[in-house]
Amino acid sequence: MHKGKAKSSQLIIFDDGTLYHIDLKKSDNIPHNLLLVGAADRVDLISSHFDEIKFKHQNKARPEFYTVTGTYKGVPIGAMSIGIGTGPMDIAITELHALFEYDHILDSWTKDIPKVNMVRVGTCGTSLPEVPAGSFAISEYAIGLDNLSAYYPLPFRYSSVAIERKFLETPIGKINPLSYCAKSNPSVVKALVKSAGQFGDMDQNFFRGITTASPGFFGPEGRQIGRIKTSFGPKEFRDIIQSFTVDNLKIINHEMETSVLFRLGYEHLNYNVGAICLVVDNLETDEVITGDEASKKMSECIKIALDALVILSK
Repeated sequence: MHKGKAKSSQLIIFDDGTLYHIDLKKSDNIPHNLLLVGAADRVDLISSHFDEIKFKHQNKARPEFYTVTGTYKGVPIGAMSIGIGTGPMDIAITELHALFEYDHILDSWTKDIPKVNMVRVGTCGTSLPEVPAGSFAISEYAIGLDNLSAYYPLPFRYSSVAIERKFLETPIGKINPLSYCAKSNPSVVKALVKSAGQFGDMDQNFFRGITTASPGFFGPEGRQIGRIKTSFGPKEFRDIIQSFTVDNLKIINHEMETSVLFRLGYEHLNYNVGAICLVVDNLETDEVITGDEASKKMSECIKIALDALVILSK
């Protein structure tokens, strides 16, 4: 990690332009086409699909931030791991925003908004019996069960307001009144759907809808473990999720990052952001995929996201 002098307590950036958490600077030439993942080892899996690798760097102090760049089908693309949760996503999007738009020498922000394409590739669970483990979930909206939205109010409203209002009327929304809904960029959803067409029956293998982004893996996703009591039992949680629908959209999956990606990346910065996740477990049917099957499916998920970035880069 860079050990030079930090220029500001607001945006911690060193004299050479290195940003504190992601440990990257402008001269690293990070592409504007990025796949974002949680686990660092998934970055190497992504880069195994590249035509060539041009740059590789991991923050020694914070190894969850690991970046590899190269080309895929001739398009400059990067893969970055950020760790698990909405907090790390908040850090990653904010510092990438500074990486792409802030000139640390002139101490000024660009007036021209760059075209940035970001797709989250991850794993998730589901509460819907009709969504099998091994299928893929493409997020059109994300309901954030964290409280980060309170710190990032929208400059204007998208169509997600109807979903947010209805969710706040549910038992989950009533105990968590800071829940919020954020929207994916429709062009990314379209690119992911087009790319996914090469991997079989869209009706059986791919699901589009609403994602919940949780601040924890267990209680906030309807799991109750041992003597730890949660606000909702597993069945009650699943019943709430299964009965929720707005304009024919259902809550198709549960993960831990997407809401902040959509809130900051699209709704604040107008970047092309979206998410596709491999469903690894079904909380209703108790089905789980692991091992070779999960690895094969994750490779497919990565390929879909890479090809979507190629489409978006045109």
